[in-house]
Amino acid sequence: MRILFTFLSFIVCCAVSAQQTFRIHGKVKGLKAGVEIGLLSSEDMSSEEIATATVQKNGEFFLEGHVDHPMLCTLTTNNLTLLGDKAEKNDYKDVKWTYTPVFVDNSDMTLQVPSYDLIPDAPESADFHIVGSESHRDYCEYIALTSLSSFSEPTFHFDYQFIEKHPTSVVSVYAANRLLTNGYNLTTEQIHQLQQTITGCPADTARYNRFVQRAKIAEMTATGNPVVDLDMVTPEGTRCQLADIVKAHEGKLLLIDFWASWCGICRASTPDIKVLYDAYDRDRFEVISVSCDEKDDAWRAAMEKDQMPWAQYCLTPEGYKQFFAKYQLIGVPYYLLVSPDGRVMANPSGVEALKTLIPQVLQ
Repeated sequence: MRILFTFLSFIVCCAVSAQQTFRIHGKVKGLKAGVEIGLLSSEDMSSEEIATATVQKNGEFFLEGHVDHPMLCTLTTNNLTLLGDKAEKNDYKDVKWTYTPVFVDNSDMTLQVPSYDLIPDAPESADFHIVGSESHRDYCEYIALTSLSSFSEPTFHFDYQFIEKHPTSVVSVYAANRLLTNGYNLTTEQIHQLQQTITGCPADTARYNRFVQRAKIAEMTATGNPVVDLDMVTPEGTRCQLADIVKAHEGKLLLIDFWASWCGICRASTPDIKVLYDAYDRDRFEVISVSCDEKDDAWRAAMEKDQMPWAQYCLTPEGYKQFFAKYQLIGVPYYLLVSPDGRVMANPSGVEALKTLIPQVLQ
């Protein structure tokens, strides 16, 4: 009987641990009863709602739910329900929203802030803290460190400082996976540094497994490597390969502009790229554009309207799949600077970076 009782106790304990929940508690001066509290996923484009609550008397709330693994979320507050008819009449001058990043794991967390007006859009401030979560504590340290980065001091240096200090933290794996997005963002040595430093993540094995896979793919798109080939088509309908086009431009600096007709940032950047294009001779600097459009008519209409004077190509359906999988991208615009010997020099973050890098290389 005693053995049976012990076994049943073990089963109950396992069931309880398998149904872990998070709990965020706060009592904030100035937070009126009826204000809505929400928690949204922030690691993908879905903004999935994870939990909601309503503030009770004295500014107190309890937000409870479950996450399958530690994850970055956004803690929100809004007073829409308190405004009633004003909100329905689109009178938004009294609407108040707050958006605060918080790394959530299944633990008890307490929000500490002197007043509602001091809730920031950052995970921590001098007046605002969320305590009780190891993941959030690490995230606050990570944000404080990486905020020191700039264009002249790339983020890898600061990211790696954190990763080296916390090699098994879920936030380290989160940071490493971010570094591995956008191919040609890291050198081979930097990718190997990450692989050698992060050897596991007990709190999130699925995230760690994604890191292992992504690091392996990233080795193909390390800075200094040739361009990973993609299947494309010309405006005349002729199939071609990106590697062959790049090879045809060897001996000059080449900018590859990946864009799409539906991308407002891409198209707003075209005039600046035209200025750079006109500033140098064609024997020194060339530009090609590669569209990610899936609709041929949209691609052609955008080309006609934007009048880009350099060669145009569009990814085929297979090239489209290759582009996002092999380059580990989440969207465009995406730029590559290819050296005269056909190797990728840099993945500039935007037009301002191009304006700095291209003159440096050519002058």
